[in-house]
Amino acid sequence: MVGMETSPRQVNQVMAGTGVRRCVRCVMPENYPGIAFDAEGVCSFCRYFEAHWGSWVASAKEQARSEAKLRRIFEAAKRKGKPYDALLGISGGKDSSYCLYLCHKVYGLKVLTFTRDNGFLSDEAKQRIERLVEAFGVPHLYHGDPLTFKLAPVFMRKTGHFCAPCELSTFNLFAMIAREYDIPLVILGSSSRTEAPPPKSLNPWDPWYFGKVLKGELYRERLRCSLYARNYLVREGLARVFGRRRIVILPDYVEWDEKKIFELFERDFGFRFGEEHSDCWASGVARYLYSKKCGGNDPRVGKYSLLIRAGKMSREEALEQLSKVEDNLPPPELDRFLELIGMTRDEFDEASERSPDPYLTGLTRLFNALRRRVRRQAA
Repeated sequence: MVGMETSPRQVNQVMAGTGVRRCVRCVMPENYPGIAFDAEGVCSFCRYFEAHWGSWVASAKEQARSEAKLRRIFEAAKRKGKPYDALLGISGGKDSSYCLYLCHKVYGLKVLTFTRDNGFLSDEAKQRIERLVEAFGVPHLYHGDPLTFKLAPVFMRKTGHFCAPCELSTFNLFAMIAREYDIPLVILGSSSRTEAPPPKSLNPWDPWYFGKVLKGELYRERLRCSLYARNYLVREGLARVFGRRRIVILPDYVEWDEKKIFELFERDFGFRFGEEHSDCWASGVARYLYSKKCGGNDPRVGKYSLLIRAGKMSREEALEQLSKVEDNLPPPELDRFLELIGMTRDEFDEASERSPDPYLTGLTRLFNALRRRVRRQAA
């Protein structure tokens, strides 16, 4: 695929009054990392989605088969007779909340829930988590993790982003709890069919990358006694190979209609969810950094494009929503973020231009490639 010339009609479609060439199917722009357009003006992300999810989206029979497969997975876990069938992290966001609803209410799993607070968990999310646990009557573990918060400025200064410690600590906490309680299923609510994260190369989080970034930093003893002390990524891979535990990406198996999810929780539980990733009060800072590294494009361009491919939003609606997104301005919470991590605005701006590339290893690149394949992600 190459950025080929298109017909006048296609030019009108891709420009759509925005001053940037966009895919004729979705709203992905030509200056997004890793994108390419074919002769018809369709982007590589749409083609990838079509190949991996197109038949599922279009076929009620295929969706029914995948849901039946999910039920078999759940029944097999129940037959193991463990104290808990599944482990689920809840953040107070829509996806983890809906995962809890499905697992507990619809499929009847014995669910152990947990929340990891790394210092960025919003007050709004904390209130929703408390209400969720009470409403569903499920056991819940709460884990405070100040080290992850302290590592954020190290990663920000060196790599231009700060989310890697949070990502890795979340995975490791999943693994530690699942091992301690001998839980056969780990439930996740983020699927390539429903979520469009920025390219993982902008924020790797595997143990090899993590270790290389922190080489020479004064955290050796604290790391040795922390969530980061062991390579749970490899351990969980072996647990999957030997049938001890399975990771289930729930939206891969069932319909995931955000509008209906919002309506369900508002009607039955009186919940209102905030903006995307509102469970993290620093999510606006992360979005701002991603935008700078993605040609100035707000990450919502990927989300809207996924909704278009899934038939949940029209291209015209997406373009209208993007027209309301202001240019990549610093978010309101940036001052709070800078104060808490001890950086000046000049230091932050300088760091935001940096890249994870100097710290990428061959194992990191292999892991990212395998992760994309397993999770069926284009980037």
